Amino acid sequence: MLKQHREQAGMSIEGAAKAAGISGPHLSRIERARVGVRVPVVKLLLQTYRADAGTIEEMVEIAGIKGDRGWWHDFPSINRPYQTLIGFEAVASTIRNYEPFIVPGLLQTEEYTRALLQRGPARLSEETISERITVRTQRQTILDRDDPPVLSFVLDEAAIRRPVGGPDVMRQQLQHILDVATRPNVDVAVIPFAAGAHPGSLGSFVIHSFAPGERDAIYIEGMAGDLYPERRVEWYIDVFNRLQSIALSDVDSVHFIRKAIEEMKE
Repeated sequence: MLKQHREQAGMSIEGAAKAAGISGPHLSRIERARVGVRVPVVKLLLQTYRADAGTIEEMVEIAGIKGDRGWWHDFPSINRPYQTLIGFEAVASTIRNYEPFIVPGLLQTEEYTRALLQRGPARLSEETISERITVRTQRQTILDRDDPPVLSFVLDEAAIRRPVGGPDVMRQQLQHILDVATRPNVDVAVIPFAAGAHPGSLGSFVIHSFAPGERDAIYIEGMAGDLYPERRVEWYIDVFNRLQSIALSDVDSVHFIRKAIEEMKE
């Protein structure tokens, strides 16, 4: 129905998504019932399409009754950009993640996450930290689905060496990475310091790929806020491919992480 109203209004996916404050790929999945949609978004979209008041009231009621929001909408500490990230993860067929400084959220242990949040830029209460740990743990359940996405992680050596939470927590974290990396749909590669300068020097990013024909979505987390750039998608894909090409092989990355665990015992 939302797609029909958009087409009747003569609007493109990109134009409608921009008006609603969401990404084009996300609106595409909303229209095909691949993800849930919040009532305020439904209302804003219909207003953008200049639907009459009766139509808006009816569809807003339907959206509220369906209760098809994702589980992540039930957590008050989760802002809209983070909700979008989790929604992308829930429907992505492939996730490619580069991290220069910390272990990616989908690979984090609870102890590592807690230590990270306690020392992070935001001053969080213990209640909020516990809630965010719960959310991060729930995000990781995509690895246990019957049809899990293909996950490719490239980590800079700094993410492996920094003892977040202390040596014990970090050893457990690195072992968890090795355990997850044994899954057939998961690939973990490390870029050692010896590689010198490389294309990932500007920071972390995630590439979400979906069904054939759907545009990839980029996610960038930073101090200025979470971003979903619509442009230069191919540029990010090229950067990730170049990072993979200079990273250690799967086997060598495993050996590298095992060695880091041993050295952390000293």
